[in-house]
Amino acid sequence: MTDEQAAAILKELEWLRKLKMAELMDRGYSQGQLAQILGVSQPTVSRMLPKVTGKKVRNET
Repeated sequence: MTDEQAAAILKELEWLRKLKMAELMDRGYSQGQLAQILGVSQPTVSRMLPKVTGKKVRNET
């Protein structure tokens, strides 16, 4: 696997995580629940929220 391929995979995984986060937010999950599901801390979820809610989640590939 090349560095370019690895970078593309990481970008796709980040997009999928944001998509899942937006889906769970729509279902009414709390930040604490989102953090547990996504395997990150609650402060990380809090920092990610404006990025997810402020823009339409889209694949930028």
